[in-house]
Amino acid sequence: MKDSELNLAIGQRLRMARLEKGLKQSELAAHIGVAFQQIQKYENGSNRLSVAVMLRLCAFMDVNPGDFVSGIADAAETSSGDPADVIAEQIRRIPDDAVRNNLATLIRSLAAV
Repeated sequence: MKDSELNLAIGQRLRMARLEKGLKQSELAAHIGVAFQQIQKYENGSNRLSVAVMLRLCAFMDVNPGDFVSGIADAAETSSGDPADVIAEQIRRIPDDAVRNNLATLIRSLAAV
């Protein structure tokens, strides 16, 4: 797995965790002392999320840091590398049916725009 793919996969998990907690990018940014654009860069994979920052964000959101990295290597081996496939696989792995269904509904709504 390339570094850029790893950054994107971790960034997507950050975004999912943030959305599940109902937090804005600006709230996370303020907590770690950066501009909200930095959170955007983490989430879209253009900037690498350091372990130190990940731990601070996870503590703030009350999220297990292991959730950000577990299964990424497996997903990379089974994925075509297409970001849509990676996201779809991550959505399928969400254990909470209601969260998974709400996220799928949101994605369908955004795709229709």
